Amino acid sequence: MKTKREILQELEQARADLLASIEGLSPDDMRRPGAVGIWSVKDALAHLAAWEAELVTALNEVENKQVPGIIDIEDIDEWNEDRYRENVRRSLDVILDDLAGVHTMLLRMLGDMSEKTLTDNRQFRWMEGEPLLFLVEENATLHEQEHAGDIRRWREEQGL
Repeated sequence: MKTKREILQELEQARADLLASIEGLSPDDMRRPGAVGIWSVKDALAHLAAWEAELVTALNEVENKQVPGIIDIEDIDEWNEDRYRENVRRSLDVILDDLAGVHTMLLRMLGDMSEKTLTDNRQFRWMEGEPLLFLVEENATLHEQEHAGDIRRWREEQGL
């Protein structure tokens, strides 16, 4: 079982890797379709920010003794498409600000939560035997690693 500290370190490393994957890209490069499926890098970053915002909401719901809505998202593809439509016309600068801001909020919330709340796999019945940190790994750490890898592959293919 991972500790809160280990998860926070992995989350920070995933963010550093994501930022490294986009380093040196021009705004035009970041708006070019096809980096992650049909999405541009900008779209992928908006997607990651949306999932981290959903995770922040989930952690807030947990703090308020509510079952988080994130666990009831049944059609992830539809959810992703809805967020894409919401974000596609937003500027790159706004997306980058959102990505940074929601990450800061996530780190703050995780820092304020107790080790037991985050790591005890019996704490929340609705987590079905997984600790709350599982949501962090799935919706932030592993998600950022996945799309950082996608962006790196795309950059290599594009000669960027």
